Amino acid sequence: MHLHLSRLSSVFRREDFLRIATENFAATVCGFDGQVFGLHNGDLFFIARDATPTMLQVPVAKLQMLFAQDPLLQREVPEETGRDADGFCTVYNLETDYNALLEDSRKMLRKADEARLASAQHKAKLVEPVKPELLGRLEQALNKVDVSAVVRRQTVCTLIETQPPQPLFDETYISIEDLQDIATPGTDLGSNVWLFRYLTQTLDQRMMTMLIRDGIGATGRPFSINLNVASILSTTFPKFEAAIAPQLRGRLVIEMNKLDVFSDMNAFVFARDYLRDHGFRLCLDGLTHQTIPFYDREKLGFDLVKLYWTPNSLDTMLDAGVPALRSVVREIGIAHTILCRCEDETALTVGRDLGIVMFQGRQVDKMLKEPPPPPPPRPEIRYR
Repeated sequence: MHLHLSRLSSVFRREDFLRIATENFAATVCGFDGQVFGLHNGDLFFIARDATPTMLQVPVAKLQMLFAQDPLLQREVPEETGRDADGFCTVYNLETDYNALLEDSRKMLRKADEARLASAQHKAKLVEPVKPELLGRLEQALNKVDVSAVVRRQTVCTLIETQPPQPLFDETYISIEDLQDIATPGTDLGSNVWLFRYLTQTLDQRMMTMLIRDGIGATGRPFSINLNVASILSTTFPKFEAAIAPQLRGRLVIEMNKLDVFSDMNAFVFARDYLRDHGFRLCLDGLTHQTIPFYDREKLGFDLVKLYWTPNSLDTMLDAGVPALRSVVREIGIAHTILCRCEDETALTVGRDLGIVMFQGRQVDKMLKEPPPPPPPRPEIRYR
């Protein structure tokens, strides 16, 4: 079986996409008596004994799901069947198709030689770009910092009427303010949005490495972690996933920032489908009352969204803002909306008025530390 990943469009032929696809396909066919071979152009060959095309439909279909948005898999498949009917997968029966396989292999070899020659000529013309000195210094400083000293946890809770908060999961994150004091005193890491987004990829790697070292989910309590799309597609993430405690599988939440999601939609869709297929829940982070109406949670494939509360939120709303926002929350679903950065009781009051039942912030932390209310007194029973 020849899987033509090299025929995918350029946006889906990224090295990290092909690596994840190869690892997943190899895992799904490990029960067969065969072996997977990867070619230099990204194609895969799977040679197996006593495995019919029908038996391999499920592994191939799972691989196709990762690239479902590519034009190669969206075009109409001809009615006639053949070794290369859909353009994605060619099947050979070595007892009858050996000569065809040999000829196709020779064609691929000639094509690969031509591609290597063209690539060598192109690389000779490239000039190594110069990276900003400040960015290099910051990355070196971050690589030396023990992130465990600046890791914080904050609980997302359900708050219903007068009942005590019910913890759902803990967000595990790096405190940027504390990190600045240690690594780059006198520098505002968030002053340049895009520089900060790049630096968070380094922080993601350090965070995942720390969690792997300390044991992911040793307490057995679900948690969330905010990751860039590039970090999810990195070689560190499979190690992170493999280290997850069994009792937490299917219960962890991956938070993704809206800027990162829309900076490369193809990469996001690929990472999203991978995460959902592996049992992670997804949360869209970074929304405000002004931006939340423009994001369709279900179409984007998120389980949760985070709405940021700010002290001046009410001041910047129009008169019809609260009813309109209440309608948006209703469309998203009260079981899918989290109001975060709740610093005072006002945030909780407004959130409840909007129909929100999940909250996060210092006010929630304060409520968690408060002792539970005493049970109501039992009625006195007198016996005659």
